[in-house]
Amino acid sequence: MKTKKLFLFGLILAFISCNEKKIFSEYKTDFKANQWQKNDVKSFDITIDDESKNYDLTFILSHVFDYQFDKVPVTINIKNPKGETEIMNIDLILKDSAGKDKGDCLGDICDLKQTFKKNVNLIKGNYVISVAHTFNNSYLPNISSLGLEVTLSE
Repeated sequence: MKTKKLFLFGLILAFISCNEKKIFSEYKTDFKANQWQKNDVKSFDITIDDESKNYDLTFILSHVFDYQFDKVPVTINIKNPKGETEIMNIDLILKDSAGKDKGDCLGDICDLKQTFKKNVNLIKGNYVISVAHTFNNSYLPNISSLGLEVTLSE
């Protein structure tokens, strides 16, 4: 019985310590008919309180299992507290070279996590991170949510 309690305590402690690394997490789920429209820019407002640490910035894209495209091109704008904007063009890579989904799939939905900034120092203050897809169509089909997580770097 003591062993079970000790194991449970350790499990809870591990769960809490994992969550301490996450300083921001938000998801946008307002995709009508699971379509991400080309003109639908998703924005996230983040406040950084401790500039002595480094951070990882990660997108989480939820899509239908066995997605018809291998990647999703996106443009990311990061506006820092000084009002300066960094523009990044990246691809969210949905499938590996064998055509297998790279995300964690449960049922017919897959959650792809892709870090686009790793171990970066962010100055104290408010940031606005916005993302839009640059897919060659008026909308991107079969998308259910887009999230942003900011975590402490290891």
